Amino acid sequence: MEKHNTVGCYESQATSCDSATGPQFKIRSLSFWMMVIAGAIPVALSEPSYPPVAVFYVGAYLTIVCGIATFVRFPSSPDAWIPIVVASLLFVLLITNQLLIPLGKSRDQFIQALFFAGLPLGVFLLVRNVIRITRTGFSLTVFVYHLGVWLGWVGITVAILAAPIT
Repeated sequence: MEKHNTVGCYESQATSCDSATGPQFKIRSLSFWMMVIAGAIPVALSEPSYPPVAVFYVGAYLTIVCGIATFVRFPSSPDAWIPIVVASLLFVLLITNQLLIPLGKSRDQFIQALFFAGLPLGVFLLVRNVIRITRTGFSLTVFVYHLGVWLGWVGITVAILAAPIT
């Protein structure tokens, strides 16, 4: 009799295959992250002679790949649109720098200001991630998307600052 109660106790407990908990890892997400890593490694190794450009390439790759995934999953979220605005702003500022500011110390100071503007940008994107985590939970895709935008910003500004003047 005691044996029967023990079996009944085990049967009433939830198992790891319970439909309420769901699987912890999904094949789709594992394949996505394998693709991200498999693509990021050759991108990072593509410029061995000039590491700042490699940082920019990795940032651009992560921004594109995780940005598309973020837009598919959360199309109306500000966390999907803010990095696009930030990347566009950097592009516009760099084009403006090339066209309007003459070569010399003022152009270098402008690029240095852009580099240091990347520090509050990184803090802002981190705060956006913390707010998102408290509201809806953690999303690795959105985090890597924000990280890619920040790496792209810092990488391109460092690459321009460290570039040899010819």
